[in-house]
Amino acid sequence: MHNALTMNFIRYTFLKPLWLFTFLFAIISTSCNRGKLIHHDEKKKDTLSFKPVYGIPFTEVRRRLKNGMSFDDNGFQIEPSYKITFLNNDSASVYSPEKKQFINFYVFMEGDSIFNVARSYFKMMQMSKDSLKLQVLEVQGDTLHMKHSLVYMTFYSNDYLKNVLKTDAATLGKPDKQDTLFIKKKAELADRIPDSAFAARIPVTLESRSPRVTVKYLAVKPDVSNNFDDSDGYMNPEFNITINKAYENFSYSFWAFIDDKGQMYFDRSIDYIMPEYRESTTKTIKAIMDGYLKYYLIVKPGNTLGIVHTSAVLLNVVGRK
Repeated sequence: MHNALTMNFIRYTFLKPLWLFTFLFAIISTSCNRGKLIHHDEKKKDTLSFKPVYGIPFTEVRRRLKNGMSFDDNGFQIEPSYKITFLNNDSASVYSPEKKQFINFYVFMEGDSIFNVARSYFKMMQMSKDSLKLQVLEVQGDTLHMKHSLVYMTFYSNDYLKNVLKTDAATLGKPDKQDTLFIKKKAELADRIPDSAFAARIPVTLESRSPRVTVKYLAVKPDVSNNFDDSDGYMNPEFNITINKAYENFSYSFWAFIDDKGQMYFDRSIDYIMPEYRESTTKTIKAIMDGYLKYYLIVKPGNTLGIVHTSAVLLNVVGRK
């Protein structure tokens, strides 16, 4: 029976929150074509104007879920990264990490302080020359889901950051005490109940202690193909492990828990196994873990905000005689 962690990882991998894709898709695109018009419950007359902030560069300093956290239950961290300048009511300059420069995009008003820029939808919550607060809107097809749009972004003008607050966006964007308490509580539960494990922001590391065994971490590089989102690297950490001079040739892929002490425990196989062979295959995988992995690998558990806790890793293990 699949445990809760496994299902969470599956849901994350294949059903990532749509607000994440909605937000991140914009920055990498150089197209200014407008998407379908969004319909919401009762479209109000548009009174939004960016005139008070024309030409003011803003940098995102904080991104939070509705509950005030920067982490969700799966361990995913939402981090501030957006930079925008409204040139007028019809266009804005948005920073592109792909091109490492600002690109101009059209701005489309959708009513009720909702606007579309760079193929992303936002609702303006607060606006002044010093700061902006936006709600990231979740979109499915041509429908806007306000009740599920639970991510909020706070921006400060570059001038306000430098000359008034005398700090920078990186400092203000760090997780706070509330995040630390949240992670600490989750870590305590995960260490007692592996099924409650969650992704470590600094993922598990595995190193070989023998020339017979090679280990490769499958790093995720942020690029156009993943909308510059490298979070799969820590949400679903994956390793290729090759064991030479094994007792026989074999190949298995499976999830394993790594607890706060660095101990490794079998979770489940991701390979399709005929029901009549599941028990014997599981025994074989556990034997490989006990006979090879626990003996030949140096395991360092993952941590979030410096708090070491149980998390899961995907292992692709190949044995060669």
